[in-house]
Amino acid sequence: MNKKYIAYFLAALLILSSCSKDEEIINAPLSIRLQLPMNLDNATLEHAEATLTNIETMVSYSVGNFKLDGNSYLSTVTLPEGRYNIEATGNISYSIGSSTASTTMKAEALGVEVATKNKANSMVTLLFNNYNAEAGMVIEEIFFTSSTFSGTQRPYTDDQYLILTNNSDHLIYADSLAIVESKFQSDMQWELTPDLMRDAITVSWLYLIPGNGTSVPVDAGESLLIALNAKNHTLINSNSIDLSGAQFEFYDVSPNTEFFDEDNPAATNLIKWYSDLWSYTMLNNKGTKSYGIVRMHSDYDTFIESNYYKYTYIVNAAWGTYESSGDGYFIPNSWVIDWVNLSIQNEWAWNVASPALDSGWTYCAETSSDKSRYGTSVIRKSDESGKLVDTNNSTNDFLPRQKPSLAQ
Repeated sequence: MNKKYIAYFLAALLILSSCSKDEEIINAPLSIRLQLPMNLDNATLEHAEATLTNIETMVSYSVGNFKLDGNSYLSTVTLPEGRYNIEATGNISYSIGSSTASTTMKAEALGVEVATKNKANSMVTLLFNNYNAEAGMVIEEIFFTSSTFSGTQRPYTDDQYLILTNNSDHLIYADSLAIVESKFQSDMQWELTPDLMRDAITVSWLYLIPGNGTSVPVDAGESLLIALNAKNHTLINSNSIDLSGAQFEFYDVSPNTEFFDEDNPAATNLIKWYSDLWSYTMLNNKGTKSYGIVRMHSDYDTFIESNYYKYTYIVNAAWGTYESSGDGYFIPNSWVIDWVNLSIQNEWAWNVASPALDSGWTYCAETSSDKSRYGTSVIRKSDESGKLVDTNNSTNDFLPRQKPSLAQ
C-alpha cells in the first residue's frame, strides 16, 4: 500500500478513536431514599415518582418502583455521570384519630452528584414536605369586624371580605382552593377528646372556589377579592364599602326563613361544602374565629364520609368548668396553604390550630365589648421588596386594627 494512503488510513483511525472516547458515556448507580414526615401517624407512601434532570444536558429521567425499606422508601437507578436536580412526588396516607387522611407531597434535592467514585452506589435522601407545596397563596386581608351604619355604632355586617393574594413568583390556579373558618374559638379553650389539633383543623364552614383546574388563574402578585355580599354597599350605607368588583361571593340558601341571602350575578358564587350555621354565612365580627386557605385533596362525598369528627370536650370558662360533646369536619394540616389565627387582644386563651400552621395571632378588638373594632381590619405586612411577609406567625405578619384597604 502506498505510504501516502497508509498515513491517511492511520489518521482516520486516530480521529475515529478520539470521537469514540469523547462520546463514551459512563453510567453510575444512584439510590434514592424518600423519607416521610416523622410527625404523621401510620404514614404510607403510594404512587411515588422522582424526576432527575441533568444540570448540564437538561435531559430528564423518571424513577418509580419505590419499595418500603425500614421507615423509608427506596429505589435505585443507573444514570449517566453528572449533577442532577431531583424532584419527587407521592401520595401519603396517614392516620388522624380514627380516620385516614391523604395528601400529595413533594420533596427535592439540588445538585446531586452521580458518579462511580469508590465503585459504591451514590445515595440521596429526600424528606417530603409536611405541608402543602402550593404555598404562595396567602390571606392578605380579613375585614371581619364589618362597618357601622352612618352616625351609629350599629354593625352593618354585609360588607365583610377577604383578599387572597398570590405571593409567589409564578402562576397559581385557585380552582379547588377552599376558604374555611375554625370551629373553635380563641377566647375559650376546650380540652378535646380525641384531640386532633396536632394533625388537623376543625371547621365550622367550608366554601370552595369553583373551576376545572385552570379556570381561575392568579398571576404572581395578583389577588382575589372574596366578598360576603358582592355589591356597592355605599349605596345603602355611606359608611360602608364598595364590593361590586369582587370576583367571588358567599351565597347561601338559608334554612332559616327569617334570613335570606342576596345573590349578585356579577360575582361567582363559592361552592358550599359544609356549614354549621343556621342562616347565611358571616365572619365572626369579634375575631374569635380563625380563617384559612386549604387545597382540597378529595371530592365532596369522600370528604363528608371520611372527615367527620365527633368529640367530647371540657370547657374552662370564666363562669366554671363543664363537659359536653360536639361534631364537625376536620381538614388535615397538610392540606392547609395559609392560616391566620385571630383573637380578642385581652381575652386570648389559645390558638385553634397547630403552631406549625400559625404560631401567633392578630386582632381588631381589644375586649369583647370593644365597639371601636368596627371598621377595622387585619392586613398582612409587606417587606422592602413589596413581598407580603409570611413567617407563619400572624403576630409578626399582620398589622392589627387597620383601616380596610378598600374603604374610601
